[in-house]
Amino acid sequence: MKWNTRRMRIFLITSKEESVCPCCGSPLKYRDSRRRVQRKAGGRKEWCLIRRLRCSNDRCRRLHNELPDCMCPYKHYDAGLIEDVVDSVVGEEDIETEDYPCSGTMKHWRWWSQMNEKNMEGQIRQAAHRFLDLDRKFLKSRDPLLEKLKERISPGWLKAAVRAIYNSGGRIEPYPATA
Repeated sequence: MKWNTRRMRIFLITSKEESVCPCCGSPLKYRDSRRRVQRKAGGRKEWCLIRRLRCSNDRCRRLHNELPDCMCPYKHYDAGLIEDVVDSVVGEEDIETEDYPCSGTMKHWRWWSQMNEKNMEGQIRQAAHRFLDLDRKFLKSRDPLLEKLKERISPGWLKAAVRAIYNSGGRIEPYPATA
């Protein structure tokens, strides 16, 4: 057996908010913690210790990872960097990102965003209707809510969208099926 002798800084991620299950609305209880890597531009890595929470409802009992806003589910890179690539603020020709993330990863993020656009739009609209008690007229309107979010919260729209979607019980597909 070989032990890792390198010293690593690990950031502990905790929340002061009372966590509730996005599936059934019951309180979440601490179960354990796990390490998760977060990659930055240029290849730098940061390790985070995130909490895993279990639903207290006996019928649900689902596990949830408590992620900070800077992390997207199923993505290892920083949410801000992903947003910058999707918005074409950062590209393959930038010196800071010439090696990490690679051009294939950046291409995948653009594809991922494009393929999930309608899904994200619908889920943000559903969350707004559900939690803000907006009427059916709002649900049926053709105004692009995701575009308005991008205009109002830039930078930071991806973090806000991911938080609204996942906290309301939704999901963004990591590999969406092509239409």
